[in-house]
Amino acid sequence: MADKRFKSDASEAIHSAVSGLFRAKLIDKKTMREYDELCIEEPPHL
Repeated sequence: MADKRFKSDASEAIHSAVSGLFRAKLIDKKTMREYDELCIEEPPHL
């Protein structure tokens, strides 16, 4: 799997913090997916 490409440095920091909350079971999978969509760039369409 390719490395994740974040939209910005700030997006990477936010995603990292939210990932910690997910691992600690303080947020659910749906919320984590929403942050994935907000912070991670879509792969290019070929």
